[in-house]
Amino acid sequence: MATIGIDCELIIDSTGYFIKPGTYRLQQPRIRKMSVRVDGGLSYVDLGPGKRTWSMTVLCLNDLVRYDVTTTGWTGQQYRDALHASYTGSIGTTIQYNDPTNTAAVAVHFDGYKETSGDLHMQQIAPATGGTVGLSYEVEIELIEA
Repeated sequence: MATIGIDCELIIDSTGYFIKPGTYRLQQPRIRKMSVRVDGGLSYVDLGPGKRTWSMTVLCLNDLVRYDVTTTGWTGQQYRDALHASYTGSIGTTIQYNDPTNTAAVAVHFDGYKETSGDLHMQQIAPATGGTVGLSYEVEIELIEA
């Protein structure tokens, strides 16, 4: 079982992942409505905070290192496959999510999945580097509180 702060930064569907620095976002909009009354004044109804939405870029890279400086033992392809399986397998259902603060698991809908391109994406590491041979990805995801 993955443990936040030991071998991952967050847990999605029982699998631990690391996120790209600077990409973690949590939004919680207020549910409110404002309308103009007949007398010209404003009528304002505030129902409080709405459902939370998390967005981030998940690192699906080869040779990721745990906090104790040992490798996780997973290839980028394995991380990507597990994340994609959670996305495709959660149609009409929720999955469990633990955020980096390691609060209690939250039931979420896996709403968005996008493999991005760039310098680090989908490069095969040459065996001469001593690294694991396999593809690496960065995946943008969006989770919505159930």
